[in-house]
Amino acid sequence: MSMFSRFDKDLKQADGCLHKAADMFFHPIGQDIFHKWDHNHPPFPGPKLTPVRVECKGEVKEEKKEEVKVTVKVEEKKCSCGGGGCGGGCGGCCCHHHHHCKCAPPPPPPPPPPPPAPSNIRIYPCFQVIEKYDVVESEWHPTMKDYTADKLWQLHVYLPNVTKDKVIVDILGSVLVVHGEGVFHTHCGMWPEHIEHCCDCTRKEPTCFCKKFALPANCKILESRVEFEKEVLVVRIQRG
Repeated sequence: MSMFSRFDKDLKQADGCLHKAADMFFHPIGQDIFHKWDHNHPPFPGPKLTPVRVECKGEVKEEKKEEVKVTVKVEEKKCSCGGGGCGGGCGGCCCHHHHHCKCAPPPPPPPPPPPPAPSNIRIYPCFQVIEKYDVVESEWHPTMKDYTADKLWQLHVYLPNVTKDKVIVDILGSVLVVHGEGVFHTHCGMWPEHIEHCCDCTRKEPTCFCKKFALPANCKILESRVEFEKEVLVVRIQRG
């Protein structure tokens, strides 16, 4: 027989004590020492259940819940300029929306502009920025020929018996300057282009030279290329 088949009757017989009812069920014999167990214990607290509905005389009443109203007062930030900077009505304005307000934070400064491209550079024998100087052309200079196209400007310099470390190429704004030390051939005239120079000159004197060329418009000086092979210096500058 289940313990809960006559639970209500046993609980009423045990004076509503759940422990006493359990002892009477498991120890029904009166001679059992647990049949009359001492049940003088304090009441055990049960779970605290919140009643939701209360029945009274057949009517169902819902328990009213108290509503707690909380009022939060937000203090409105006012301008400290006294209304002088927001069109006379700055007493209750929002300063971060009014950049003309005296007490509003100033706008961030604009980013600095990029540095300008250098206009005075040395492109041969190394690429570096230089200071501008006055150009004084010499009376004598090696044979030089320039070529201008839509997308390219070229210069050929013929330097027989000259090493690479004796020639310098600079760009000063819109002027290209070739200077250095060449070899002056006394009995030498013009020779064909792109042909290595060979002669039996009786005199070959090292002589300083300087020659400048006006660059055409839209030259990309930062994309300049210089090559020196077989006694010929070639300068190439792309055009935009």
